[in-house]
Amino acid sequence: MKQGLNSLLLCLLTLPLMHCTPTKGDKVELINRTLEYQYDENVYHLTFDTDSTLHWQAMKGNEAGLKGKEIYIAEWISNDKLFITWGEESGTGVSQVLDFKKGKVFNHLLFGRELYAGEGTIKILDNK
Repeated sequence: MKQGLNSLLLCLLTLPLMHCTPTKGDKVELINRTLEYQYDENVYHLTFDTDSTLHWQAMKGNEAGLKGKEIYIAEWISNDKLFITWGEESGTGVSQVLDFKKGKVFNHLLFGRELYAGEGTIKILDNK
């Protein structure tokens, strides 16, 4: 197990510089960790506080300064892909697939009855 953990840590330290898959049975640990999302010039930081709560802040771009605390649900699709959903106070619905192997986020947003899809990059900022 220790060898698997070491390979996972190496993988996380190099995301998204190289593509790597966690050892079978190892999932990316996200509690108390911060992800950086980038969509073109827009940058967001998202921190997983518990297994059901997170907080986020827009760091750069047209929404800079916006932030929120959310309740989320998530399911692992595989050891390196997470499907996550939350609803924001503004009413925006967010559903994402986080692909840690490719360093990508696939984003679906619901504003009222308008739907948007996008793709960006993700990286883990801290390694707790």
